[in-house]
Amino acid sequence: MEPYKDAFVEFLVETGALRFGDFKLKSGRESPYFFNSGLFDTGDSIARLGYFYTCAMAGLSETPTVLFGPAYKGIPLCVATATCLTQRFGTNVAYCFDRKESKDHGEGGLLVGRVPKESDTICIVDDVITSGATKLEAIERLRSQTPAKVVSLVIALNRCEQDDEGGDPVAKLAERAGVEVRSIATIHDILRHVTESGNKAAANAIRAYQEQYGVEPLCQS
Repeated sequence: MEPYKDAFVEFLVETGALRFGDFKLKSGRESPYFFNSGLFDTGDSIARLGYFYTCAMAGLSETPTVLFGPAYKGIPLCVATATCLTQRFGTNVAYCFDRKESKDHGEGGLLVGRVPKESDTICIVDDVITSGATKLEAIERLRSQTPAKVVSLVIALNRCEQDDEGGDPVAKLAERAGVEVRSIATIHDILRHVTESGNKAAANAIRAYQEQYGVEPLCQS
């Protein structure tokens, strides 16, 4: 595991953004863990989160010139990542985000911040993928608003979990939208962490859950 992945999982637990127990998901499934990106609610935590996003972006095949954050949760994520790229790595990347509804007065339009040009390449920064439907809609909507290329999507956590049809929503999204999808960490990274930290109850519960709903073979840590 890359060092930043382990540090990210520790960060999730420290901030309370990742909790273990019994949680009912929107899908109706009973999950032994829950991730809530809304708990990155301080200047320190959102700045640290921006650093982890930059780490995940380092492996992208195409370097983005614009970061896009879908309203609403994606807005602070793209701003934090763009800020980190400038302050820690000296890379000045533009950012933009969308409104829920297009504005018909003032500067008008749907996008706020840098409006991407045809020469730009866009990376979308968001929290998680569930079914992939909302992300596909966001990509299509963005493409209708700009001639720039939408080339990638970086999320915080990949649950590596089947959709309602038994498929991999992340793989499906990458294929349907034609984008490269990366995550800071996956459930496999979390499983390694809780196993190594001696949290047997959480590790066993996650293994059982992934055996039922997972889309990838379980790690053996």
